Amino acid sequence: MGFHITIKEVLISGGAPLAFLILLSVYSLALVWERWQFFKNSFSGMDTFLNKIRKNIEEENLSQALTISKSYKGLASSVVTASLVGSSNRQERKRQADRAASRAAALLEKRLNFLATIASTAPFIGLFGTVVGVIRAFQDLAGAAGAGPGIVAVGISEALVCTATGLLVAIPAVWAYNYFTNKTGQFLDEMNWISEEIIEHLSGKASS
Repeated sequence: MGFHITIKEVLISGGAPLAFLILLSVYSLALVWERWQFFKNSFSGMDTFLNKIRKNIEEENLSQALTISKSYKGLASSVVTASLVGSSNRQERKRQADRAASRAAALLEKRLNFLATIASTAPFIGLFGTVVGVIRAFQDLAGAAGAGPGIVAVGISEALVCTATGLLVAIPAVWAYNYFTNKTGQFLDEMNWISEEIIEHLSGKASS
């Protein structure tokens, strides 16, 4: 005798854990999309912008560099501007640039902790749903006199859907979290380099 399981039966058998995982999946995808758009807008044209800044700094055209920095819409603008203006003290200017970089990084890291939480907990939620499903399958077997092992196989196969769903939710969340975290780290490195270049140049100019 064959057993046929419909999607509706799987969803019903998954119960609350599966429903919760589906909601987590929707939220996770929406969050990844929102962060993707934010990162895209924040880094748009950044390489060209930094090249223009470096060129103007080398040509001693500080006013033009400042104008370009203030007109740029990406997150690098605040760091470059902080490096160009402010205290004449080198250490204070560097701290000012570092604070601007930290504020920019905080915007990039916004809500990434939710992605990390989803990535770490979704597999366990799926495992919990599977365990509950397996327990229910054996209870069904115990309550069905004369039933063969097929009834357990159906119950377990339905329960394992929770584990699979948990992994399907977690894997994209892990990938996205690592991607956004790495991009944030690269941004901070780039901001550290450009601020050092600007401040070093200004300090050399002041001492000459």
